[in-house]
Amino acid sequence: MSYGKKRIQAAKQRRSSFQATWNAIWRFSFHHFPQILPGVHPLLAPLIMFRLKRRGFSNCRVEVTGNGLVVHAVK
Repeated sequence: MSYGKKRIQAAKQRRSSFQATWNAIWRFSFHHFPQILPGVHPLLAPLIMFRLKRRGFSNCRVEVTGNGLVVHAVK
């Protein structure tokens, strides 16, 4: 693969990662768990935990996987 194609592919991956992170921040659903958030940056895990605790969830856990985050919680 040429250098230019690698740069374009990396840019698309960053863009999708940013979009996934943005959606996890502003469009997070609190209706069903476990919830898989593909492409979300691992540094978002504490913010997700904070929001879950503020909404009254207990036994909250966020696991970082190779593809993104997996969120577990109990109401």
